[in-house]
Amino acid sequence: MIVMMFEGNGGFMNNTERLMRLSQALGFEALDIVEIFELGHIEMREEEVEKLLLGQNTSPFEYETLEAFLNGLIVFNRGESPLKPGQTERKPMTVEDPRSINNVMLKKMKIAFSLSSEDMLDLFKEVEISISKDKLSSLFRKEGHKSYKYCRDVYVVGFLKALGQRSMM
Repeated sequence: MIVMMFEGNGGFMNNTERLMRLSQALGFEALDIVEIFELGHIEMREEEVEKLLLGQNTSPFEYETLEAFLNGLIVFNRGESPLKPGQTERKPMTVEDPRSINNVMLKKMKIAFSLSSEDMLDLFKEVEISISKDKLSSLFRKEGHKSYKYCRDVYVVGFLKALGQRSMM
């Protein structure tokens, strides 16, 4: 099993690092990121994104900003989904507990890339991360569910690494 430590804040990723790793894994250019933020209803200038990609952005993003990017990524990859009957606006999935941001990130990437649980297990296996189907399921449960487990950084980093390797093939 791969064990990874991260620079910066005592071994845990902040939201800026999460976004940097995601954009690097998928080979996004600054303009792609600006467009994805726009699809998530956040205005971000190209200059701001350039600083981010060069590691010059010293303040971490708020959880809502990262979540808006992930929502934009879903629209970028899959297109806008129609509202359900009787629904007047989209209810964003909000991060209630900062420890759940990795869970939200994995869920939204699963949706954005139309992945099944089996696809995700295969991706984890490609980067030598051992995770059972039950453990993966517990990461996707609703926060507060008795079987809910917080997702560690190692799963997000490994998942992004596997996605990056696949996108280069």
